[in-house]
Amino acid sequence: MDERRVVVVIEPDKHVCALLCGTLSDAGFTVYCADSGEAGIALVRAKQPDTVTLDTALPDIDGLEVARRIRRFSHAYLLILTASSDLGATVQAFDAGADDYVVKPIRPRELRVRVDGMLRRPRHLIIPPIVTPRVPPAVSPRNRRLHHNGLEVDAVTRSVRLAGRALELTRTEFELLRIILEQGKRVVTKAELADHLQLEDFGPGRPRKVDTDRIIEVHIGNLRRKLGDNARSPKWLKTVRGLGYTLT
Repeated sequence: MDERRVVVVIEPDKHVCALLCGTLSDAGFTVYCADSGEAGIALVRAKQPDTVTLDTALPDIDGLEVARRIRRFSHAYLLILTASSDLGATVQAFDAGADDYVVKPIRPRELRVRVDGMLRRPRHLIIPPIVTPRVPPAVSPRNRRLHHNGLEVDAVTRSVRLAGRALELTRTEFELLRIILEQGKRVVTKAELADHLQLEDFGPGRPRKVDTDRIIEVHIGNLRRKLGDNARSPKWLKTVRGLGYTLT
């Protein structure tokens, strides 16, 4: 890397912490370490890092809750470290604000690939402004509010109302709904949705393959349940078999 970057490592295991610190330091990072969730959150506030690695197994707070708290004030790239390769755990990590995740045991080469991949992504496409409730430059007056069959999505306030009733959606569910509504009758492929959410699908010979189609399907299923939609006779989101999704 050409310039020195800052990373905060939140890791209770001293041996894993030493591995992470050594690998990231060799990659050109200035590294700060914390062994608990509270200490990690405080360190992220103090150092304003470019990147955070976060173990889900912490002694004081659940790692995903730490991720949510960090996301309230930081746009840092967030890499979750977990012992579980279960799809549900993966979805929860992305919902909590992760940009990527690595399944233990940690392999230095894979860690470098993951971090390099995150840093190539444009930050403003992933996380909307958090602190100041101003209109992001990418949102035009034309697509600020999106409507379809009694469903209203406000891209600025990131709120969703159905027949006047507010819906509580995760960040990922909101993004999926907004993208599909913006495209109208055009079919949005699962690959496009995965690309927007920055889900990486590593091919043969790469460290790990993520089933991005399945992750998208799980999120869409959760979104449908909150909308009260039926996949067989949908009112809002129609599945186009083998491709993706469109509006009814």
